[in-house]
Amino acid sequence: DPSEPDDYIKVFTPEGSFIAESGRNTVNEESYQKVITIKSPRNFNHCFACITDDNAENLVFCSKCPRAFHRRCLNADGCSDDVTNLPHNWECQRCHRDKQVLPTEESLDQLTVLSVIEKAFSNMEKDSYFKFGTILLSNIYQILNQLKKHDHGILFLSPVDPREVKDYLDVVSRPMDYGTISSKLEMGSYVNDIAEGVNAVELDDDYMTAMEKILFHVLRDIEQVYHNCLLYNQKGCNYYRCGEVHLAKWRAFYKKFVEDRTGESVKIHLNDFRKSCKLERQNSNRVRHFQVLGGDHPNRKAVAVYDPDIKMIVKQYSSKTSAITAAMILKNAGYECEVQLTERNVKEKLKIALEDDSKMIFGYRWIFTDDLRSANFKLKEKSLAFGNDSLTSPAADNIVILREDKLSGARFRGFESEQSAFEDWSTTRAAAINSVSGIGDKSDFVNNFLDGNQSIDGVVWRRVQTNSGRYDDVIADQKEKSRVSENGRFSEENDL
Repeated sequence: DPSEPDDYIKVFTPEGSFIAESGRNTVNEESYQKVITIKSPRNFNHCFACITDDNAENLVFCSKCPRAFHRRCLNADGCSDDVTNLPHNWECQRCHRDKQVLPTEESLDQLTVLSVIEKAFSNMEKDSYFKFGTILLSNIYQILNQLKKHDHGILFLSPVDPREVKDYLDVVSRPMDYGTISSKLEMGSYVNDIAEGVNAVELDDDYMTAMEKILFHVLRDIEQVYHNCLLYNQKGCNYYRCGEVHLAKWRAFYKKFVEDRTGESVKIHLNDFRKSCKLERQNSNRVRHFQVLGGDHPNRKAVAVYDPDIKMIVKQYSSKTSAITAAMILKNAGYECEVQLTERNVKEKLKIALEDDSKMIFGYRWIFTDDLRSANFKLKEKSLAFGNDSLTSPAADNIVILREDKLSGARFRGFESEQSAFEDWSTTRAAAINSVSGIGDKSDFVNNFLDGNQSIDGVVWRRVQTNSGRYDDVIADQKEKSRVSENGRFSEENDL
């Protein structure tokens, strides 16, 4: 949720915003997420061959990895299949490349990197494994550079920001990334970390030299990157699949350049670590979500779901892409919508709603959060008259009940009868963000809301008062007006 602390307790109007009075319950994000089971997408919605998201409707998706491709781009990307008739479980050519080291990836700049690593670990020069160990560490350093450039490598380049992914540290106990490992190799930090017990494993193994212990901790950190990704993200989602892609690529590099040159003790301890990671993932079955980092890209502008009645935000999404996904989830869950949404048109429909003040989706305005904060928006004007189609010319004189914002006093709708107000109250109650007590019948509405002081999400229903303060005068006035119709008969529908 990209919200700022005050977003859910502010009233936003075209004239500006202000903090609502204390006592108004804010939106509970946790309960909102429980309304619908959110399924994370399995693939990213852009072509990995031409690196664009245009013509997204014509993308084909790999069944194993998170990649997607335009059909027109597949052959150029090395696909030999019939692109017009791909099987349901089609795997892209890049999945096969993930499991091997390509000829273009085999060249490692041994001498240049080796000198950097030897200098960083020069205080270990007397170790019997020093020369062989530094060669392996320099190979690993260069492998990390190759992984950084591999598809999705940017996701593992730097530490996950806990300000963006707020519950990350609740799930992941040892954050790790390619950039951190590379930096520790350049600085020789593993020597002091092991000596001081910082993120180090106590290895009671007389057969391992100090350099071998350093090698183990480097290999463990790389495995930790993938373990964290698979532990935090929902199995099968696009980010989880990114972890699988990089794990497969790393294992290919490891097998070709590292495994056969590593001592048995290192391999045994590394295998034990892999088993412990697998066990932790098996015992953790919680659904996770990932929020993309912010930026200047137009698709990353936060989108607010805004209730024009109470003039408050009920939900926010970090980008238009997230909002589009949410809209389709709501549509597929059976929620009624003012427009017909499909996978093909939802992007355009949301774009129209963001630009047109009169367009609503699922009963709400969808508007850029920045426009709300800067008061750069308009509210659609609507009549207060509501609820009685038999009145040919609804007017303020016919209104006996008002629906208002409890905080600002803004009037939303008017009703010509108690029954029409009750029907509106029932609809509002059913869609309420916060739970509403009571049995939900008409007596509940009259006693606790109309004649009481209860509200729903900051909305109240109250009887209209005359200048003399007597509501009975309004009742009598309305009865007199509605008792005789054009044919002279009693009109029961308008009787109050």
